Amino acid sequence: MTGDQRTFDTGVAQSVAHLPDPPAHWSYSGFKEVETCPRRFALRHASYPDLWSGLGYPQVPHPVALFGDVVHDSLERIVKALVKAGCDSSNSVEVVAVLRELGGYSAVVGGALEARLAKLEGNPRMDADRRTRLLQQLEDRIPEARTVIQGYLQRMSLVPNQGEASGSASQPPSAGSSTPTRQPLGIGSHPEASLRVDSLRIKGRVDLLTVSSDRVDIVDYKTGAEDPSHLDQLRFYAMLWDQDDVANRARTPLGVLTASYPTNEVTIPAPNESELLALVASTSTRVADADSQVAAAAPAAFTGEHCRLCSVRSLCAPYWQQVMPGPAAMPGGTWFDYEGILGQQNGIKSWWMLNCDSGKTELLLRTVSVGRPLEQGQRLRLLGLRRDHDPEVESTVATLTASSEVFLVVAESD
Repeated sequence: MTGDQRTFDTGVAQSVAHLPDPPAHWSYSGFKEVETCPRRFALRHASYPDLWSGLGYPQVPHPVALFGDVVHDSLERIVKALVKAGCDSSNSVEVVAVLRELGGYSAVVGGALEARLAKLEGNPRMDADRRTRLLQQLEDRIPEARTVIQGYLQRMSLVPNQGEASGSASQPPSAGSSTPTRQPLGIGSHPEASLRVDSLRIKGRVDLLTVSSDRVDIVDYKTGAEDPSHLDQLRFYAMLWDQDDVANRARTPLGVLTASYPTNEVTIPAPNESELLALVASTSTRVADADSQVAAAAPAAFTGEHCRLCSVRSLCAPYWQQVMPGPAAMPGGTWFDYEGILGQQNGIKSWWMLNCDSGKTELLLRTVSVGRPLEQGQRLRLLGLRRDHDPEVESTVATLTASSEVFLVVAESD
C-alpha cells in the first residue's frame, strides 16, 4: 500500500493494482467472490494502468466456463426472440419462423462465441495463438451447444407479455439522462430481468422471470453440475423480487424457484414471509462485511483448494507460499504452477530452476515457446507447467507449453 491511493504492489512486473471501492450495489456473485477471498475480488476488479487500459485484471477464459457463457448468451437471445414473437413454448408454431430469422441454432451459437472472443481484444494475456486454439476448441463444440440449448427450450414455458407495463424493469435512458429508467414488470415472461433494491444495495439479473396474475416464477439456467449454492442464489433472487418496489410494484407474490440444468431441473418453493425477513437481515450484514473487506488497505487472502483455479493467483504471494506443493510431489502428466529462480541454461530450450529459499537446483524446465526473453537470475511464477518424466534426468522435469504463462516477480509482497 502507498499513501491514500489504495494501490497494492503485487510484486509482479507491470501489476501494481489500483484497488476498487465497494460497488454501489452487490450481486450474488459479488458476495460469493468476496466471501471466498477478499483479495481475489479486489485484484480481479482493480485497475492496472501499467499493464493495460481495460477494466479489471485481464482474464484468460477457461474453455469450459466460456462454453457455458456461450450457451447462456445464445439461450438469452433465442428466448428474447420467442417472447417478442408471443410464443408460449418451444412447440409454438411461430418458433420455426423465429429461428429462421435468427439464422438457426448454430448461427446463434457462432455469433455468441464471436461476441465473447471479441471482448478479449487487447487482452495482454491473450495472444493470437491462444485465441485461435480457444476458438477451435469451442467451434468443435457448437453441435453440443445446440443440443444443450434445445434441451433447455423443450422444458420451458413462456407467458406472452400483456399491457404497457410488461417490458423490462430497466428501459433505455430518457433524453438528457444517462441512467436507465426502471419500470414495473407486468404479466408475461421476462428474460434477463434486472432487479435492484437500493435500500439494501443489492442487485441481480434473473435469467427468466415469469409474472402471472397471482404469482411470479423464477428460473436460473446452469450449465455446470448441481450445487447447493444455486438454490441459495434463487432465494437471493426471490428476496430481490420481494423487496424491489419498482419491478414488483403490484406486489405479486412469489411462486416457485427453478435451477435449470442441461438435462434436468431442480425446483424449490419460494421463501415464506419470515424467511424473507431473515434474508433481508442477513443481507444487510453481508453488505457491511463485504464493504469492509474490499475497503481494507491490503484485502485479506483466504487460501485453500479454491486457489488452484483462481484467475489472479499469479499476483497472490500467499498462494505461492501456502498452497502450491513442491514440484517433486506432482505425478507425471499432471499440470501445476511453480515459482522459482531461473538458473543456468541447460540446452537450447531448457533451463535449471532454483528453489527461491535455498537456491538449490529443483527443476529442469523445458520450453516449447516463451513469450518473454528469459534471463538467468529472474524470479518467475509459471502457470500451467506439465510434469514430465525423462529416465535420463534424475531431477524433476517439467515443460512450459504453448498454453503456459510466465510472470516476472520484481518485488516481495505479502
